Amino acid sequence: MTFGTARGPSLDFSMGRPMKANRSARIGIVVPVLAAALVVLGAESPLLAQGTGRIIGTVTDADTNEGVPNVQVSIEGTGLGAVTGQRGTYSIPNAPSGSQTLVFNILGYETRREVVTVRTGETAIGDVALVEGFLEMGTITVVGASREPSRIVEAPAAVSVVTGGELQAEAPGGQLPRLFADKPGIDVVQSGVQDFNINTRGYNSSLNRRVLVLQDGIDRSLGFLQSQEWTAISMPLDDLGKLDFVRGPGSALYGANAFSGVVNITTPSPADIQGTKVAVSGGERETARFDVRHAGVSGSQKWGYKANFGHVQVGETFSESRTVADARGVCAPPPSQCEFEYGPLPTEAVPLLTDPVSSTYGSGRLDYNFDNGSLWTAEGGMTHVENEIFVTGIGRVQVNGADRPWVRSQYASDHFFAMGWYSGRRANELEGNPDAPLPPAGLPGRPCFPRDTCEGNNQTSLASGAQLLEKSDIFHVEGQANWSSGDGNLLVVGGASNRWYSVDTEETLMEESHDDVITSAFGQAEWQLHPKWNVLVAGRFDHFSVIDDDKFAPKGALVFSPTIDHSLRFTYNRAYQIPNYSELFLRVAAGQPADLTPLELGIEQAISQQLGQPVDLPLNFGITSVQARGNEDLEVEELSGFEWGYKGSLAGGRVFLTADYYNNQIEDFVTDLLPDVNRDDFPAYQLPAGFGPGEPFAPFAPTVLGAIQQALGPRFAAFSLLPDGSPAFIVSYTNAGQVDEYGVELGVSFLPAANWQVDANYTYFDFEIDDVRTSEGGTVNEDELSPNTPRHKGNIGATYSNPERFSAGFNLHMQEAFDWAAGVFAGRVPGYATLDLTGSWNVAPFARINVAWNNVLDKEHFQLYGGSVLGSRAVGGVTFTF
Repeated sequence: MTFGTARGPSLDFSMGRPMKANRSARIGIVVPVLAAALVVLGAESPLLAQGTGRIIGTVTDADTNEGVPNVQVSIEGTGLGAVTGQRGTYSIPNAPSGSQTLVFNILGYETRREVVTVRTGETAIGDVALVEGFLEMGTITVVGASREPSRIVEAPAAVSVVTGGELQAEAPGGQLPRLFADKPGIDVVQSGVQDFNINTRGYNSSLNRRVLVLQDGIDRSLGFLQSQEWTAISMPLDDLGKLDFVRGPGSALYGANAFSGVVNITTPSPADIQGTKVAVSGGERETARFDVRHAGVSGSQKWGYKANFGHVQVGETFSESRTVADARGVCAPPPSQCEFEYGPLPTEAVPLLTDPVSSTYGSGRLDYNFDNGSLWTAEGGMTHVENEIFVTGIGRVQVNGADRPWVRSQYASDHFFAMGWYSGRRANELEGNPDAPLPPAGLPGRPCFPRDTCEGNNQTSLASGAQLLEKSDIFHVEGQANWSSGDGNLLVVGGASNRWYSVDTEETLMEESHDDVITSAFGQAEWQLHPKWNVLVAGRFDHFSVIDDDKFAPKGALVFSPTIDHSLRFTYNRAYQIPNYSELFLRVAAGQPADLTPLELGIEQAISQQLGQPVDLPLNFGITSVQARGNEDLEVEELSGFEWGYKGSLAGGRVFLTADYYNNQIEDFVTDLLPDVNRDDFPAYQLPAGFGPGEPFAPFAPTVLGAIQQALGPRFAAFSLLPDGSPAFIVSYTNAGQVDEYGVELGVSFLPAANWQVDANYTYFDFEIDDVRTSEGGTVNEDELSPNTPRHKGNIGATYSNPERFSAGFNLHMQEAFDWAAGVFAGRVPGYATLDLTGSWNVAPFARINVAWNNVLDKEHFQLYGGSVLGSRAVGGVTFTF
């Protein structure tokens, strides 16, 4: 994967792509040995160095002289920048020497430009006082569309921005994915407290991994599933700085998991958030949270440091046990005796643990600013999570406990960048009562039953009761260099990266451990053909040892800007997503074993009555397992996408319009868990020896097979033979033909008054299944390839913001019903509308009260089939800054 922050860990808007001329190179490309050496030694190539310095400053309110937080500060023409902390301070390392224009943006104040002179190896001061007025919306800087920061009007992709004010407003609730729920084209579905799936442009899923999430360049996904565990973020929302969501395929820039989009999280440097912050919050559903953070710099301004610690727990989640009949849709057989409100859903073998869902986290960071403007950063952290519930393809899974450690070190100069990081997961400890009864016969997993006798860091499949363990480690090194022409019209960047995976599930999810490598090379060029025309081409090569395959992803973009406030663009992308370890190697119970002995006895009795004498059939039925199995023959899923878009800033920047149309073609679509697939490894059930032609029971073969099929009903599609010839119910994965998806995303932001912003958007999605043939020559049903997203949805909201005093906002989300199919859960998700409110009040220069109220009208609904029924949740808190 390629990502990084070549300008260092200040809120550098470049998020990984090189700057023009004297801009930072941030595409994450590495020569591993050289990168590691530079990270350790802090060396810089004199051939690439050029004059840079540092800019620091404070943004204040012109009337009160108090610091203004969450102001976006950028160096015009470069995209370098920062976001002010609670005291209004900011810092920009690696600022190009010479005369530079700073641009200051925040709702409620006039956009301000200030010229500062930067001298090589020195620190320039950029203090400014803002006056109330209109923000110029077209001057907002975004990141990630081409890995080069640019004005939002000129960005060559569809991109949404989460501002510091939004992070601050949602901080009491602590649910990062909710920040994207009101953006155009983005699907956010929730089940548990932190069980969210984020996707864009179709084919969402439980444990979705089509959107790559980067925190300061670190991929925080799970090693085994490569999906997101949102509780792994080891700092509160209002310490994250800035978030961008680039919609559309991004493999040419970011690698395999950037299939549908990329989320870039850039945290602020210690210099931006100097001081101590203490936050306490609580509210509905027994929510309680505590955070403390301290940051500072040395007297010489060369060293910066910060550390944080926090704990959050929710005692009453929306999730309920499904071990008994439930009017919400869970019902023990026969279902005719139940009244379903939200179901039916399958019953589960074990109940939920009733302890609170909790997360304890902490992190620390150290910066060093060199005299030449380059920057070295070292940081790390860990999160311990307990009792969260995830909806998966095999049913719901509860995380009894898991640890998520991470470490990052990087060196960043103007033309060179190197970084190494580590991310791990530990859910592989199981301390059980040796006197407890063993699990039911035929149940794979650890002998820890009943469930309340199990302790330690592990996970439990609620459908089967199986204990699931995982130990995974991901190591990554990367680096890059860039070159630009003298006139700055041509920019070229190139480099390489290496990533090592080590995944061991101790035979609970896979039969053996796996160690694999991804080796990557990247190149990109941006050429300004004309002041109104800009061309970008990029290509990325990856070798994946886990499937022993190579992939190349190209990208091309053409942007036409007839004026400074309008742009039209056309892009072409190819993206790919390799199968994860679950899809390749899964071996786990997918439900409670079935006893087929009564079925065999019933068939024997029926035939005996026909013959008038007893018959003993050699079916050998008994306890029969229900298993989910991987498919090692899966092909890489590939996407070819075209996109046309418009962005425009009108009425002096008070109106901002976006319109995007896309058409994607997905080939070798990797399905979720399905029956009657992967027949090369698990052939359909056949009668055993004795029923073949010329054998004793041959005359009864059609009758027996028909009786089995009738008795099993829909389950017969999964009735298969294991390699040893014994029967089992098997669901697995396959590649299925071709799917076309297309849609429209429209958005408008309007500033009716200086402190007001009104936003509205509409998203349309549609798809066509061109081919349902599988890679084995079979077929899947079209309804099993559900895109899991509504055809129509929209948002409308308004925000009032006076950063020095009070802010409030609302958002109304509306979407129609849609079908959901992912693993064992398939059904209809009804349409719904929800209203959310947020508010913030600065009661003193050092104290702020925040309130976040989700689903104000308490409209009960579920957002994915098989997920929890959601209701209202209001959380409030107070933050003290010293």
